[in-house]
Amino acid sequence: MDPSIILDYIPKQLLPSLGIPLVELLPDLCLGWWTPPSMKFNKYNRLKYLRILLLIVTWYPVFELLFPIIEDSTVFSATVIFALASIVVRPFLMEKQIQRVTSIGLWNNVLPKEKREALWIVVTNSKPSDINKFDELAARYINSPTKIAGVVLAIICSQLYEKLPDMDDKIKLLAGLTANIVGGIGIGGVRHSNLAVDIVFRLIFGIGFITMLHYLSVVS
Repeated sequence: MDPSIILDYIPKQLLPSLGIPLVELLPDLCLGWWTPPSMKFNKYNRLKYLRILLLIVTWYPVFELLFPIIEDSTVFSATVIFALASIVVRPFLMEKQIQRVTSIGLWNNVLPKEKREALWIVVTNSKPSDINKFDELAARYINSPTKIAGVVLAIICSQLYEKLPDMDDKIKLLAGLTANIVGGIGIGGVRHSNLAVDIVFRLIFGIGFITMLHYLSVVS
């Protein structure tokens, strides 16, 4: 495939941002937002600082192009703060979530992968009872950074929507945002239960994110 085809859709300045959907398509690298389907939790925790650095590097070009587009400086500042907060907080909450599961005696027994997946689903879907303990509180709000990241994507798309003159492009941008949200929810729900469906949702997420990058380049 001719690399120039990619540059026709995504400018060079935004190429580093393709790292976001790329690491989700290669989850065993343990550099993505979500824990890998392979359940390599030790590696996932070990690479948390690298994940933070990677996300900051990949998001920087996005905000660099957004700066002149978002006319309200308060909205721009809030968007950057929300993005940074979700990027920095997420790995540490996930670490507490993983510790909550792996500290169970049954987890340390010799279990087939299917039963480990079932145990993970049961434990992570149960609400912590003692919110006075930090670990329990962290596990209770494990999805908050993901929701904040969703708000960031919605703000970005809303700003781009206002700048696009063509209604067809606006509809495509909204479709991309929908793909981002649907893909993210799907990955979060099935990554430890159905590999085939997980792959589909990762592709949907990637298409949505690349669509947003494309229209960011169009508007800028």
